[in-house]
Amino acid sequence: MIEIVYSPAWFYGKDIIIDLVSILVLSFIVILCAKYYKMDSKNKNYFYLAIASLLLAFSFLFKILTNFTIYYTVLEKWHLGIVTYAFNDVHSTNILFFIGFLLYRVLTLLGLYVLYEIYQKDHKRSQILLIIYLLLVMTYFSSSAYYIFHITSFMLLLMLTSQYFKNYRKNKQHTTKLLACSFGTITASQLVFIFVQVNAVLYVIAEAVQLAGYIILLITLMMVLKYGKKKR
Repeated sequence: MIEIVYSPAWFYGKDIIIDLVSILVLSFIVILCAKYYKMDSKNKNYFYLAIASLLLAFSFLFKILTNFTIYYTVLEKWHLGIVTYAFNDVHSTNILFFIGFLLYRVLTLLGLYVLYEIYQKDHKRSQILLIIYLLLVMTYFSSSAYYIFHITSFMLLLMLTSQYFKNYRKNKQHTTKLLACSFGTITASQLVFIFVQVNAVLYVIAEAVQLAGYIILLITLMMVLKYGKKKR
C-alpha cells in the first residue's frame, strides 16, 4: 500500500515544473563537481557531492514520472464523468506507483546521507552500511505513512544545514552563508511537507519553499562560478 497525498486540483502539474527546476540545479552541481574533480582528483568531496546530487536529481525524476501518471489518471477519470473522487488519501496497489515512489524516497534519503557523510571525519564502513540499512527500512515503512519519509529527510537536512552554518561561522564567506540559507530553506519545506495531510494548501506552500531553496542554491553556484573566473 502506498499513501499518496494529492495537491489541490488547481496546482496539478505545477509541482512537476518545480521539480524540473530542482533537477536542473542538481544537474548543474553534478557537472560543476565533475569538472572540479577532474582538475583535483585528490579531493574526494567533489566526487561524493556529484554522486549525492545525481541521486537527488534521479529521485526528482522518478517523482515527476509518478506524479505525471497520477495526474493523468485523475484527469482522465474526471473526463469520464466520475464526480466523487478522494484527493487527499489514495491507496494504490499499482506496482508502477509503488516502484516510482519507492525509488524517489530511497534515492532522496541516500542522496542526503551522502551529503551528510562528506562532513564526517570518521567513516567506518560498518556504521555507513547500518545507516543505509536503516534508511531503507524507514523508506519501506514510509510507503504507508508518508510523514516518516519527510521527518527523516527533515532530520538529515537539519544536520546538513547546521554543518553549513558552522562552516560559515569559520570562513565568513557570502557564498557559504547563501549555501546554508538554501539548505535551511529546503529543510523548512520538508517540515511543511510533514503536515500536508492537514490541508492540501500546505503542499503548495511546501513546494514553493522548496523552489525558493533551490533558486538560492542556483544563485550560490552562479556566484561560485563567477568568483572562480575572477580568480583565474
